[in-house]
Amino acid sequence: MRVVGINGSPNKRGTYFLLQKTLEEVEKSGADTTLINLVDFNILPCRGCDKCVKGKECPQDDDVGKILEKLESSDAIIIATPTYWGNVNGILKNFMDRSRVARMDEMRLKNKVFAPIITSGLRNGGAEIAGMSLYSFGLGHGMICVSPTGNPVEEGAFVIGTLQSDSGWRSVKKDDIAVKAAINLGKRVIEVAKATKALRQR
Repeated sequence: MRVVGINGSPNKRGTYFLLQKTLEEVEKSGADTTLINLVDFNILPCRGCDKCVKGKECPQDDDVGKILEKLESSDAIIIATPTYWGNVNGILKNFMDRSRVARMDEMRLKNKVFAPIITSGLRNGGAEIAGMSLYSFGLGHGMICVSPTGNPVEEGAFVIGTLQSDSGWRSVKKDDIAVKAAINLGKRVIEVAKATKALRQR
């Protein structure tokens, strides 16, 4: 099993930490993991030229193709994003837009297991909206979207870490519910990836 994690944050703090927790759990199953920090790559915004719609490769000379190659060779993809203004952040949205070429070229990401991780400042800071955007991204590529399936009283449909606590600000690393959910997400990703392996071998 090969699992790729994408850190959409420009730094290696809370979002990165939760993604690491998920990938560490994935590695316990014996799977190989790769962590991609988008900030380390040159990702230009989509110009709307529609070359990909016409069956041609994107004409932009940047690193999007390199990232897509890693995703295409994986069994599962986990994308982690901070939300600064009610949705995924800018660098990740640019990559999502540019990934359109993979969809238009015979759905190159179909049947891969997909899961999002989100962090936000406030509990009601748009994390669920960002999560739905990422689920829409996964479904648009024909991927199999999963969520953590731990304690249903604590965990929702997404891994969401927040800086807001009952008594003020904290580090996402201190969000115990988010940390548990991130670990459970790793277990779920491998569980579904193993169950759907035959689909990806067709």
